[in-house]
Order: sequence, then structure tokens, then C-alpha cells
Amino acid sequence: MTWLQSLLWPFTLPYGAYVRLRAAAYRAGFLRQCRLGAIVISVGNLTTGGTGKTPMTLWIAGRLLAEGKKVGILTRGYRGRGGPQAVSGVESGRARATMSRVSTTDISTSDEVQLLAARLGNRVSFGVGGDRYANGNKLANDGVDWLILDDGFQHMQLARDVNIVMIDATNPFGGGHLLPAGRLREPKSALARADLIVITRSNHAPAVEAIIRHETSAPIYYARTHLESIEALRGEAVSGM
Repeated sequence: MTWLQSLLWPFTLPYGAYVRLRAAAYRAGFLRQCRLGAIVISVGNLTTGGTGKTPMTLWIAGRLLAEGKKVGILTRGYRGRGGPQAVSGVESGRARATMSRVSTTDISTSDEVQLLAARLGNRVSFGVGGDRYANGNKLANDGVDWLILDDGFQHMQLARDVNIVMIDATNPFGGGHLLPAGRLREPKSALARADLIVITRSNHAPAVEAIIRHETSAPIYYARTHLESIEALRGEAVSGM
């Protein structure tokens, strides 16, 4: 533990108490989850930072689209701003919205939303904003029957049918400390809520698997991202996902 982590460690105690109490309240039914009229797949993680959630969301959406499903993606976007006006994508019974409202002109969207919109186009709908239940309801009412909840593991207000947790093999538990001393959003025991674990940036990580197995018997899979293409943008070379 560094000196800065030692300085911040006392603040992990109230934060840890809060997240444990919140999770227990949902388990006991004191706090109720809201259920949408669609199948919800949550893609999330235990730590702050990137673990491959966006590529996984993209992959799941592509598989569902290949099976002829009507797919929507619920995400907070930039600082949780957005809302019903940021819902766009697939053709509904009422109207067909353009992706430009999400991918170019809506400043509330994040880089991840813009990437997903660029790759998936108008084949999917997006609900961007902090109120993912309201946006999910809009999409479900428009005929979307499968919803992917991006970065949704801690968003327990919304009921989900599958909980996928991504874990980065190179830094699986953010130093082992809760925020703000470490990068853990929740203690490792929260993995008990997971239905499926995906270890990223590795093909084999037995030490990480052993830690996971202390918390859950959920199936464990591996995933690696790879460079697909390079495109020139405004005179700079950037990698494509």
C-alpha cells in the first residue's frame, strides 16, 4: 500500500459499509428492482477503468442482431446526461430516428456510445442517460425485446436476466482495496451476484480463477481484444475496435 492509499484507506470504511448495506437491502427486498418488458443483459465489472465492457457489449449486440432480435443498449453516457431525447436507432412503429442524435450532435454521449453507434448504426436503439429504467421502458414500448445494460453491475435498481462481470487479468481487483484507496467499486464478495465471468486480456489466468472461485461458482470464460483496422482521422492514425 502506497502512502497515498494509506491516507485514503479510512475513507474506504464508510464507502464499503454503504455498498454492502445497499446490496443487502436489494437481496432482502427492502429496495426493489424495476423490471422492464424485455430481456436485460447486464455487462459490468468490479473495478473502475476499462475491462473490455464496450467490446463485449458490441459482440453481444452483434450476436443478437444476427439472430433477428430487436436490440437496445442502455448506457449512462457522458456524466449520466441524456435522457429520453437521446433514445434512437431502430425503426419502430411510430418513427425511425437517426443515429446522428447520439453519435455526433448530442454532447452528453461518451466515446463508448459513439463507437457503438458507429459500428452498429441504425440496427440498434440507444437509451442514453442516468434514468435507464425510463429509457428502457421507451425502447421496450417501441418493440425492443433485448436490452444490453452497459456498465450495469452496480446499477441494481434495474432488474436483469443475466449478470456478466468482466475482469481484467492484468489488474483483476484494482490493488485489492475499495474506493478511494483502490479501484474496487464493491468487495470481491459481490461476485456472488454474477451469472457469468469473463476474464479479459488473457487466455489462461489460474490465479485469478482461484480468487473468483472463492466467491462464486459462475462459469468463467476468457476474451481478448485484437486490432481490426486502422483508419486516418483528421490527419492522425487511430486504431479501430
